[in-house]
Formats: sequence, structure tokens, C-alpha cells
Amino acid sequence: MKFSVVANTRHSGIKKILTKVIGFLDDFELEENTAKVVNLKGTPLSELQGDMVISLGGDGTLLYILSKVNKPIFGINCGGVGFLTEMEHTEDIFTAIKNLEKGEFLNQKLQRIDTYINEHHVGSALNEVVLHTSRVAKIQGFEIHIDGVLVDSFRGDGLIISTPTGSTSYAMSLGAPILYPTMKAHIIVPIAAYRIGARPLVIPSNYEITAKLTGNPEAVMVLDGQEELLITIDDNIKFKKASKPVEVIRFKDNFFERVRNKLRL
Repeated sequence: MKFSVVANTRHSGIKKILTKVIGFLDDFELEENTAKVVNLKGTPLSELQGDMVISLGGDGTLLYILSKVNKPIFGINCGGVGFLTEMEHTEDIFTAIKNLEKGEFLNQKLQRIDTYINEHHVGSALNEVVLHTSRVAKIQGFEIHIDGVLVDSFRGDGLIISTPTGSTSYAMSLGAPILYPTMKAHIIVPIAAYRIGARPLVIPSNYEITAKLTGNPEAVMVLDGQEELLITIDDNIKFKKASKPVEVIRFKDNFFERVRNKLRL
């Protein structure tokens, strides 16, 4: 098995961690910025040819990689919470890599959200898509349709369309329920709605969600905290379940253990 290694090069101790990891690998390639850390030749992220990506960083690093390539990914946490990663960089990396090479792992398939502006596909999100007012402390209006039926209209700071994976992220901080990551569902979450009784809504993932602005002429849309796009009151924004899932490598089904340990319920 060939591994593609991508690291968060801004991490203060990444050179030591990266050197340790690649020292355990027989067949590997490095992403071009990652390679500079150890003075080796690298490959652009979108051109990586490995069978599996090893992500060295936190959740943001893993989400960034998946926004550029769709390969099975194994996360080693070198950041903060690291909820999407499988292990900490302080744990037994040697044994983990040997288990990967032997195929002793689970391949967890997680759904993403495809996002369209005026029928043009603009990206996919593993965690969530956020629509938010473009000006601080300036309220915005939102209208939501599900499969063509008007479901809600409110004014507030924004709106989140979340996957089950994203239910432990931004959506959770706004009171949305935590969903098991392989559930076939989406969560619609108002952000600071100016209305009593505004609540998150869980719907089947095969339903199409449409959103429109009804207040100020502009807002911003952010996919997985990575890509930011300007949207206008004339835009028709659609969200659909992506046809191709993301493959995240696990050694065991430890979701509830991660919820308990990392989110401190």
C-alpha cells in the first residue's frame, strides 16, 4: 500500500512528528508543502497517487484535504479537538501503520452535501454549509424549502445545513442533536433566529433543500470552514446528498467513546 502524507505545516512540532511517521512507511509520497518541512520532493495535493492519505493535523487539516481529493483518509491528530481523526500523535503510530498496511481497519463511509448556486455545483461539504450575514450584527432574512415545499422563513444571523458528521461541530454549539455519523439525514439549523421557538430540523438526506435570502442583498456561504463564497438575494441555493461518500479509516467503531472523551458530555 502506498500512503500520501499531508501535514499542517503551521504546527510548531510538525517536523518531528512528520519525520517519525515517514520513518515507519515503506512506500509513501509527500504533499508539496509537507515535503518542504523535511527537505524532500513533493507532489501537489490534487495530484497525489497514494492508496490512502495520512492527515497530520486537526479536523481543519482533514477537511481541507477532503475538499481537494477524495481518497480514504486516516487522521492523526496534531491539533486541538481532532474529533474526525482516529488517533493522537502521541500514541503508538508504528503499530497503527502496520495495521493499515495489513488491511486491519474499518472503512467508514460518510455522506457529504453537494452545494449548487443557480444550478452550478460550487463544492461539497463533509461537516456543514453555513449561510451567514455578510455584515456583523446585521440581520438577514432566510427562506427554506424542502422538495419544493416552503418549510420555514425567519430573520437571523444565518443558517446551517449539516451532515451527521457535522452534528458534533458548529451545529452542536447551536443546540442541534448529535447524529450517528452514518445516518442518512441532514440537519437544518437557524443561527440566532429572531423568533421564539426556532429549532433545528432533522430530515432524510434524500430530500432536496433550497434556500433563498429575503432580507439584505448579500450574504456569505462557507463550506466546511474552508471555502467562502458571496451569495446574493437573486441566487437560488440548493443542497443535495452527494453521490459519492467520503471514506474515513477507523480501527474500531468508537464514535460514542470519542463523543464522551472529546466533547466532554
